[in-house]
Amino acid sequence: MEERGVDKSPYRAGFAQTICVAETDEEAERLYSEHVSYFYNRCLHVYPGFADAPGYRTIKTIQTGALSQYAPPKGGYTQLTWKELTEQGHVIAGSPETVRQRMEDLIKGLNVGNIFCLMHVGNMPADKCMYSTRLFAEKVMPKLRGMFPEHADDHRFWCKPLDSRVTSGALPREIPTSASLARTYA
Repeated sequence: MEERGVDKSPYRAGFAQTICVAETDEEAERLYSEHVSYFYNRCLHVYPGFADAPGYRTIKTIQTGALSQYAPPKGGYTQLTWKELTEQGHVIAGSPETVRQRMEDLIKGLNVGNIFCLMHVGNMPADKCMYSTRLFAEKVMPKLRGMFPEHADDHRFWCKPLDSRVTSGALPREIPTSASLARTYA
């Protein structure tokens, strides 16, 4: 951003992160590893031809060796353990303190102010999702507020109401037929 002369406001970008919180790191692994494993081992399969289909990358990205974000790592996800998934950052999981530390590292490392918290993963039942969400809301999120005090007044990237709204009945009076379209574009 500095090379392009654009300010480095962390609110310019967002990042989605899978998060699982429990009272301890061990409890997080016990509660959530089955569901994380199910997602990465069974659900996250993308046919390689779809992961890198024509048009997904520009010639420049191909030349730099950038891989498609949809392409699985070599060997696929089926061989990644809970430890690997959490250590590599696919999932941030553990006690509230562990999750807070990992979230701070993520937020500061990426300089990103908008985190989309994915609190459900795989086949996780609702009660586990609600447990993790409650712990995150009560014990993690309050400690993550105000991480960018120098940008506290930067509201440029927040959602704002639209100046005007579409009203009902604003559709064309006539629905075009294939014959009228053919005449229009003939």
